[in-house]
Amino acid sequence: MYKLYKALGLAGLMMTQAVSAQDASSPDYSTPNISGHNKTAIIADKRLKAGWYDSEFQFSPAVRAGDTLYFSGVVATANGSDAPLDRDGYKERIKRAMNIIGKILEAGGADWNSVVKIRTFHVFDSPYLNLSKPEQIKVIAEVKDDLMDEPHSAWTAIGISSLFDDTGLVEIEVIAYAPDKEKSGT
Repeated sequence: MYKLYKALGLAGLMMTQAVSAQDASSPDYSTPNISGHNKTAIIADKRLKAGWYDSEFQFSPAVRAGDTLYFSGVVATANGSDAPLDRDGYKERIKRAMNIIGKILEAGGADWNSVVKIRTFHVFDSPYLNLSKPEQIKVIAEVKDDLMDEPHSAWTAIGISSLFDDTGLVEIEVIAYAPDKEKSGT
């Protein structure tokens, strides 16, 4: 089972790093979500469909099962940086990753206030970052707090030795509770 999780995680990390380095400000919602077998793949846009769903590894940015959305991780990387990132550079990378998550939440009929669980996987000793563990966590908390109202979601921060992309700094994964408005009639 560990090998399966590791393989799926590596596939997710490979695909998310390419998307996380791009700007999420202009979504294209012309790509429909795909339903079948009691779940719906939340695609969000053509770029995510090509980079994730139709990729060699074939996985969804998120999946709706009932009233719950389960997300693949989105990786904030130091790609394109010639020097280790400072606090502002790190914060910008976190914002980019969380904007991608926000776009997927919207495509799934949810928003950041629907998020009940956040799980972050940190390369705390990355050579691409000049921040301590507490500083890294504080930056993510600041960005999260700008996106979400109280009550706060659950959050687990896990330290890891590396991500698939050598410049990966943190992978962010969420679970959201979002009753399906089409099925509930609201």
